[in-house]
Amino acid sequence: MPVFKHFQDQLNAYGADHHPSELHGLLMGYLCAVKNQSKKEGRLAVYASWLDGDLPLELGELMEAAFNEGLENLEEFSDFDFSLLLPDDESPISDRAAAIGLWCSGFLSGFGETGRQLDVNDKSDVHEAMRDLASIAAMTDDVPEGEENEADLMEIIEFVRVSTLLIFAETGSSSAPITTH
Repeated sequence: MPVFKHFQDQLNAYGADHHPSELHGLLMGYLCAVKNQSKKEGRLAVYASWLDGDLPLELGELMEAAFNEGLENLEEFSDFDFSLLLPDDESPISDRAAAIGLWCSGFLSGFGETGRQLDVNDKSDVHEAMRDLASIAAMTDDVPEGEENEADLMEIIEFVRVSTLLIFAETGSSSAPITTH
């Protein structure tokens, strides 16, 4: 997985105003919707559109590496190796909590950008997971340091990770909208 700091440095060098976790969420949401059906050139154009401009080669390659690693780690649950791109555990808990919210927001945007939709009446695990990700994305409270909050945050991160695995597995490989009647 691209190291958070390296991803952040590349985004800063480019002048992008995206948080690394948000961009990784965008990538993974897009990946869950399109699987491996997209071509690299098309993905690079999508990445550039997210960044509102031209995509420097090094940043494009970093994003493509994250996409490919995500695909590899999500396919067939891949021994559950999939992980989220978040600040390290030494970062303040409020920074990590904000990052998980941004990751979820990015995921939902990346998935939605592909045109895939969930039926609002759907009661499936995928629909519930997407609703939960939306709730996590909406978290706005500062999180004070403390062991209980640390444990809660770790549970949320694990929930998001497993939800992503579920969404990837359950959405199938079709690029048609997901609807249930």
